[in-house]
Amino acid sequence: MIDGTYRIEIDSPVGRKPGTVVLRADGDKAIGRIDAPVIGKQCVEGQLEGENAFTASGKFKLFLVGAIDYSLRGEVDGDVVRISIKSSKGDFEIAGNRVNG
Repeated sequence: MIDGTYRIEIDSPVGRKPGTVVLRADGDKAIGRIDAPVIGKQCVEGQLEGENAFTASGKFKLFLVGAIDYSLRGEVDGDVVRISIKSSKGDFEIAGNRVNG
């Protein structure tokens, strides 16, 4: 199950930065929020792939940069979340541990 709040690190072109990810399943949808330097506070909505994986795509709205296209794939294994983001401004890896849920 993906539901929970995760303390994460984002591995970005400007180094490793801390942040949080909040995820929940809603039927066959995955709904979440990412709050991390480099991408700011972003809401995402995508599709569940089984109980523990999800995909999403859309536009991140970034301060000073504007909107950038992204696609992501994430997976939760126990209390660990891993998310790979591909964007028009670079690729990012996110990993972290569940702090509640």
